[in-house]
Amino acid sequence: MSDQLARQIIDNYVASTLALRASSSVPATEAARGINAYRSERLDIFIRWENAKFSLQELPTEYKLQAIEAIEQITA
Repeated sequence: MSDQLARQIIDNYVASTLALRASSSVPATEAARGINAYRSERLDIFIRWENAKFSLQELPTEYKLQAIEAIEQITA
């Protein structure tokens, strides 16, 4: 696995985690738009996050420290 691919996997996980967090609350504008559209969008984000999580788990050991550091940055 190349460094670039590993970095893309890590970045994808971080981005999808942040998107999932951002979609966790239902603002008034979402209620006006329709709850079904909101649920559909949230499901899409969740599926992207699940796929990113599984990709992250497949990283070779030498890249797992980088992944842990990236995750720690978004949880702080």
